[in-house]
Amino acid sequence: MKTSPDTVPVHYPFIFDNSFNWPGLKLAHWRAGRGEMSERTFDGHGLTVMLEGAGLTRRQTATGTLRTTERGPGSLCLVPSGQPVSLIFREEVEGLSLFLDPQLLERAASDAFYPGRVELLETYDREDPLIQQIGLALLREAESETPAGRLYTDSLIHTLSLHLIRHYTNAGERMPSFNGGLSGWRLRRAQEFISENLEADLTLEEIAEAVGLSPFHFARAFKRSTGMTPQQYLWQQRIERARQLLSDDELPIVEISARAGFKNQSHFTTLFRKFTAMTPKAYRDAVLR
Repeated sequence: MKTSPDTVPVHYPFIFDNSFNWPGLKLAHWRAGRGEMSERTFDGHGLTVMLEGAGLTRRQTATGTLRTTERGPGSLCLVPSGQPVSLIFREEVEGLSLFLDPQLLERAASDAFYPGRVELLETYDREDPLIQQIGLALLREAESETPAGRLYTDSLIHTLSLHLIRHYTNAGERMPSFNGGLSGWRLRRAQEFISENLEADLTLEEIAEAVGLSPFHFARAFKRSTGMTPQQYLWQQRIERARQLLSDDELPIVEISARAGFKNQSHFTTLFRKFTAMTPKAYRDAVLR
């Protein structure tokens, strides 16, 4: 027999609540005990995925009706900015919350040539594996000792924004499709820009600006032209630069790591082995043998 929500103690139930921030997005990884989070509103659009345990989401609908929704692992709660919501936990639960700046969503829709105002739709009773995967990927990146960098997180946030616009807004399928690749000169300029800035922590916006496109169009067109995301191409070029530098037996591997744009030698070794099945030292020994 289920416990009535009225018998759940009202107190601040969070055991931990770790937050991480990127431009336009805040990520919170939390665990809560039995209890209730009192009604509150958030500045950003809130997306919460339950990872473990079960609970209730309670909110006021547009007509003023109080609605309560049962939620279990994998369930998505999407609350538009400014919409009041409260949570009730009958047991210990773990969740992941993403708070998206409404202006970021507006810019993404504008870049996609959607002409109207974008309104996010309340969602409380469905699962969305892609949103969960993006949230977990951002969490791993935030907690990693060797983070992939801004281009990686930009790409994840960009994908999340477009997914929300297509499936959780009034825009929906009315957004125009975009299927073309980059023109020859834009592709060359993008590749040149990446090559010239391998040591920098590049952002998606910086590369897109270099070729005169919005991040939305650039990311999709670049992948259509090359078969790789900008992040995958950047990693490939950094590995290629490292291979060239490893042919010089005078350069210390730690210096090669920095020149090729890796944050530290550990990150360099991990990615180099992933791409070549060899450590940098083993590759150098094989080349100079």
